[in-house]
Amino acid sequence: MSGFGRYNQFRKRQGGLSVGRYMIIHKGEGCVKIWNRKLGLAALAAVMTGALLSGCSKDNAANEGNHESADTGKEITLEMMTFSHTNWPYKENWPIYQYLKEETGISFKVQPVMSDYTTTMNLAISSGEIPDLMMVNSLNAANTHGASGAFVDYFEHLDQMPNYKKFLDDHPEVKAAILSPEGKNYFMPLYGLEQQSRRSWLYRDDIFKKHNLTPPTTYDELYTVAKKLKELYPDSFPIAVFNGLSPLVNMAPAFNTNSSYYYDFEKKEWRYGPTEDNYKKMVEYMNKFYAEGLVAPDFMAHKRKQFNDLLLQNKSFIASDYIGIMDELPLMLGDASSAFSLDYMVPPVGTPDGKSHNVFAGLQTDGFAVAANSKDRDRLLQYLDFLFSPEGIELATWGREGETFTTENGVRSFNEDYKEFGDLRTRTGIATVGAHMVLDMTAYESMYSPKMREAMKIAPDHETKPQPRLAYTNEENEVLSMVGETVKKFHEEQIAKFILGQKPMDEWDAYVQEVNKLGVQQVLDVHKSAYERTQKFLSEAN
Repeated sequence: MSGFGRYNQFRKRQGGLSVGRYMIIHKGEGCVKIWNRKLGLAALAAVMTGALLSGCSKDNAANEGNHESADTGKEITLEMMTFSHTNWPYKENWPIYQYLKEETGISFKVQPVMSDYTTTMNLAISSGEIPDLMMVNSLNAANTHGASGAFVDYFEHLDQMPNYKKFLDDHPEVKAAILSPEGKNYFMPLYGLEQQSRRSWLYRDDIFKKHNLTPPTTYDELYTVAKKLKELYPDSFPIAVFNGLSPLVNMAPAFNTNSSYYYDFEKKEWRYGPTEDNYKKMVEYMNKFYAEGLVAPDFMAHKRKQFNDLLLQNKSFIASDYIGIMDELPLMLGDASSAFSLDYMVPPVGTPDGKSHNVFAGLQTDGFAVAANSKDRDRLLQYLDFLFSPEGIELATWGREGETFTTENGVRSFNEDYKEFGDLRTRTGIATVGAHMVLDMTAYESMYSPKMREAMKIAPDHETKPQPRLAYTNEENEVLSMVGETVKKFHEEQIAKFILGQKPMDEWDAYVQEVNKLGVQQVLDVHKSAYERTQKFLSEAN
């Protein structure tokens, strides 16, 4: 018998009303909400206290307008819009959603969106046909639509969400990254997968061993070893980078700069990286790599497929990308995977004051919002709160014992027929967007290769501190969309010309003067104001 069925039996014996895995036991005109599984004493006390104070009589339910279904005890189906990844596209029969239904009594009619999510999201909101639960792909989008009344402010319902409240209290850096300009919270964060998406430098350790090469520790050494590889493999482009100027994002820490506006934690000030002298030195290296054929001539136009092909076809041997490809790329070769090997490379340093760091973005940009007009709002908030509870995190991370994992001598392991983490996601829906809020990423270590496990230990010691994620007012957003975009477009055009040799480096000072005239300081002032406002909210909350 399912957990939901057992709870209905218990409800009949006790004269109470079950709501998924909640049990409501009537006490006169009030009631006490009790979560059937382990919430921890503090969380349970918060639930009981909140319920006693608010009450949940039929009269109160009626006064709640359209939110009475939170107390019906019925299994319900809600609507959800979420992103569907091309590598593990959404499947209606994924078992993770069945597990969640068994625990909560809630299932979802999912609208998966595989491309152009922003357009689909905005159309749904503007039409007024907002699903109960919606993935939002930026804090700014959540705040903009939330302020207009489209989404629920979670902070107004923390008495119903003790686990979410505790999570934010335990993770102040997350709380700082999800606020609106007014200190509200329309954006519920996803937590955990950002560790799998760590930026890193990687190298073909099999090729390096074959030719007795040493991984570079500086950019001068990177140039030297790339030149050697070019000699050994004349048709190659030893350094694999792709997607416009995005490679500069992860290269910048090696030159003690940043590829955009950034907060200097040491100097405690906002700065603009692309006009700094160290940024110029980074661009000079990229120009040198391009001129000598060490990167592909059309690398800016390359997307992931071209990038993967260069590495898989022995055309590139050093790469800057997310760390997970260490295990993902070999699988693409099937039986020939034994002839291919990637390993983690400590980031090379570009200047004397540079840092051996990769950029760590921190929290994912995607999150979830609840429709303000959802008739099942309270049930949905309880559901989301469950996903922040220890039991909810465990279920979302592992799935169901006997089906997705087994336990032997107290040690859990995923079923052996899951080849690796991506295969687990594809076949079960575990760790896909929409099926979790928090994941315990240590659970997946057993699915990593030994090199990947070692890399995940080393990587945190070579990462930048995440930049502040800020909320902007309408006026500030106007500056960012007008002045900021003008600066960005000019900067990208000029930097591309410097790298491709279409503009000589001795024109750098003229570029700096021109980009500053376009309004760099205005944009810096916006970031400074937003940052100071966020810090004020946090200090007042404490």
